[in-house]
Amino acid sequence: MMPPPDLPARPAPKASLTDVVPRRTLVAVAVVVVLAVIGTVLALTLGGDDGSDGAAGNGGETAASATAGTGTGQDEADGTRTDGAATATATATRTGPASPSAPSSDPGTAGGAGAGTDGSTGDDGAASTHQGKQGYSIGLPEGWKYRSTDAAGDRFTGPDGQKLLVAWTSTPKDDPVADWKNQERYMKRPQYRKIRIEQVDYRGWNTADWEFTYVDGGTAYRTIDRGFVVDDDQGYALMYTAKAADWDGDLRKDTWRTLTETFEPKS
Repeated sequence: MMPPPDLPARPAPKASLTDVVPRRTLVAVAVVVVLAVIGTVLALTLGGDDGSDGAAGNGGETAASATAGTGTGQDEADGTRTDGAATATATATRTGPASPSAPSSDPGTAGGAGAGTDGSTGDDGAASTHQGKQGYSIGLPEGWKYRSTDAAGDRFTGPDGQKLLVAWTSTPKDDPVADWKNQERYMKRPQYRKIRIEQVDYRGWNTADWEFTYVDGGTAYRTIDRGFVVDDDQGYALMYTAKAADWDGDLRKDTWRTLTETFEPKS
């Protein structure tokens, strides 16, 4: 029977949610919602502690690695001066010999930028004389120049890759041969090969030569490190290096003779 035309049609009754969605599904949805809420609360409560602990752990590992990495020191210089640091050669990985008893200057006395070079001529082959701030002097052949002063001593360069290190100490040891042998234990130069460590006669001073070869940048070099004790308070070393291929040449021989004959210790 149709409703009278002057009355609005009655809406059809709505079905309940339980009639449309099974009760089991509703229970499952409710459980998921509760679990999500619990998870959110736990994350907010514990998140800060996890982050701080993780940062501390990473920082500890980084610090430990950095400390371990610096446990072995590298000495890139040709020698090491140890006045005031008697254990230096025992704790460093050596890349080259030092002067006898690791000769060095006293603080503030190293020959450096202020050291003078005077013109000189003579049969000794020196074209000039270098006056080191430590008090020593040495004749330099033609083409040689003072370059720098560092913890190892005064450095000079000459033609064809030649170089010289002058090092000194105020506490020399009595036996330069034994001292060289002790220092050789820390030698770490590429393809190092010892030629000799022996006592030599040199102007009446207690002297030993350490001669060896090594390779640097594909070039073979040969070195004499002459260590000598002048007195109880002065020890020096003249560490002369030239290319191994030039070792038997007149230039190398004349240069070494000039350096050793003209050297004068602090008076």
